[in-house]
Amino acid sequence: MSNHFSGGDLKTAAKLVILEEYLDVYTTILDTHWEWGDLWYVDTHSGTGKTHIDEKGIDIDGSAIRAIEDYSGFFDRFYLYELNEEHFHTLHQTLSEIFDLSFDVSPVDTNGEDFLVARCDDPYIRIMQMDSNQGVSFLADNANSTSHWFTFIDPKGLTAKRSTLDTLLDRGNVDILLNYQTTGVMRSAAAEHAHGAVRRTMGDDDWPEAASREEYAEIYKQKLEENRDIRPVLTKGLESPDDRRCRFDLVFACTNDGARNAMESIMDQDTLWEKAQDEFGQSGLSDFF
Repeated sequence: MSNHFSGGDLKTAAKLVILEEYLDVYTTILDTHWEWGDLWYVDTHSGTGKTHIDEKGIDIDGSAIRAIEDYSGFFDRFYLYELNEEHFHTLHQTLSEIFDLSFDVSPVDTNGEDFLVARCDDPYIRIMQMDSNQGVSFLADNANSTSHWFTFIDPKGLTAKRSTLDTLLDRGNVDILLNYQTTGVMRSAAAEHAHGAVRRTMGDDDWPEAASREEYAEIYKQKLEENRDIRPVLTKGLESPDDRRCRFDLVFACTNDGARNAMESIMDQDTLWEKAQDEFGQSGLSDFF
């Protein structure tokens, strides 16, 4: 039995394909045009490093592994957040084994704070066992404003606060790829006891209690576009070809037109699901059609 996070499916792989292909573009653009400060990779829900696909009986590399493996020579710093303590330990142990890294794991040395930090200095990696809404907001408010961030927000459930996203956007110098839990918002909006989670995700009470998944995705996009600097915001609805009951939307926000155009091409590619299937070590989509 795998000790990694369990529950991924084909859309999990598709999400990672889009992430990797955009990181190729991001690193190329920033390597050529960014001269004002460091480049940071920020991952708000890093999990265990891998995702166990129950149906296939395999573990696939997650976002943090892919970023460190391919771009440790590009990013000056990696900030990874994982609230679950068991997952936190699995994450730093997994990174140690894969990349032959040494982490110093200890409680944070700030008075009044109670969480663990795993520290590696080459490459510079900090894994924080804490709520990423608090951690990323603190980082955005206190870090050097000249660094440029790629931030991947991939929560389980409705745990990513809209206020955290607003803090990042107000900071500037950031490209954001967010996993918006479209079906989760739709279902929670219809249940009064879950309205607090929807409010946390949407940022206010301005949303319908009964709408389609497409409408909830569009509402969220429009809310983000109130920040004129990041218009237009891109969205990509992902539903596994074998199971359309659950959908999330990848949401992309940045201020660079070239980066936005590149992401739009990546999101709209015809071969996305074939590439996702390849992540499972299989070719073609015959199992799904």
